[in-house]
Amino acid sequence: MNWFLSDFNIRAWRFMKHYEFETAPSMTLVYGPPGVGKSSLLNFLNQQRKKEGSILIDSPSFSRQYAFAAQENNLPRFRQYYRAASLLLLDDLQCLAGKKQTIEEILFTYENIVQRGGKMVAILETDVLNLNYLGDRLTSRLLGGIVIPINKPQGYELEGFVEEYSHRLLLSMDLAIPEMIAQRTESLTGAQKILHGFLKYAELHNDELSKQCFLSYWQEEVRKQSQEISPMNILQAASQVMGFTLEEIVGSTQKPSVNEARQLAIYAVRTLCNLSYPAIASYFNRRHSTIITAYKKMEEKLFQNQELLNRYQEIKNKFKDITKE
Repeated sequence: MNWFLSDFNIRAWRFMKHYEFETAPSMTLVYGPPGVGKSSLLNFLNQQRKKEGSILIDSPSFSRQYAFAAQENNLPRFRQYYRAASLLLLDDLQCLAGKKQTIEEILFTYENIVQRGGKMVAILETDVLNLNYLGDRLTSRLLGGIVIPINKPQGYELEGFVEEYSHRLLLSMDLAIPEMIAQRTESLTGAQKILHGFLKYAELHNDELSKQCFLSYWQEEVRKQSQEISPMNILQAASQVMGFTLEEIVGSTQKPSVNEARQLAIYAVRTLCNLSYPAIASYFNRRHSTIITAYKKMEEKLFQNQELLNRYQEIKNKFKDITKE
C-alpha cells in the first residue's frame, strides 16, 4: 500500500493496515473532509478482508438497492445478503440525510451482523462530526466503538504530497511548484487534479514545467472556474442580482427581503447544479429540511411573481453559454 503518510492521516492508516478482526470493535467510524483518502483506506481494507466475507458498498447504492428490493418484494434476499456479511464496509454515510427508512435498515443490518459476530466500518465525509440526521439509535451505535478523525492536511503536508507524487510520475519541474499547488487547495485529490491539469496545459502549449508556465495555467484555470456552474458561482450571481452580500444570503438574518433572496439562491443552486438537499444545506449552514422548504416556497412564488421569475432568469443567463435555454 503506497500511501502518503503524515500527521493528518497516520492514525486512520495504521488502524486499516493493522486491522485485526478478532480484536476490532463492533463499529468503527472514520470521518474527515473530502479528498483525504477515506474511501481509498476503506477499499484497501476490503481487499485485505474480501476472502473472509467483507462487503463494501456506499450509502447511495445501499439505499437504491433497498428501495428496489422493497418495490420488487425481494427484501428477504436483500437482507440475507447484507446481514450475512462478516465485515460490512459502508462509505458515504453523509448521503443518508433525509432517508429515514434506509437509516432504519442500516441499523437493523448492523444489529444482525453483530449478533452473528460480525463487524462494521463506516466512512463519513464531514469536517465537524454531527450525526443528528442519522437518528439517536444509529448515532449511538456509530459513536459506541472507535471514532477516528482524518484532518485536513496542512500546507507543508500538501507540499510534501505533491513532491512525492511528482517523483512517482518521474516529473522534472520547478522546485517552487509543489508549494504553489499546496497554496491553492486543501485536499490530496485537489492537489492531484491541479497537477494533472498543469501537465496537460504544459503539454498542450509545448512548454516546460516551469513556474511561469504554472502561473499561466492557473490564470486560465481561474477564468474557467469563474464561468462554470457551481454552487459558489451561483451564490455570487444571486448576490449580485438580488442586491445583498454573500454573507447576508448564507447568514442567519430573517429579514423578509433577505430570506426571499436566500430562497431564490437555494432554488437556483438546486435547479442549475442538481445537487442533493443535504449537499446544498452545507453551503447555507442549514438543515436539509430547511432547504427543502425554501425550495418549495420559491417554486410556488415563481409561478405567481413575474419579477422574481425575471431575477431567476437573470441568474441563469449569467451561465447561458453552458446552460440550456
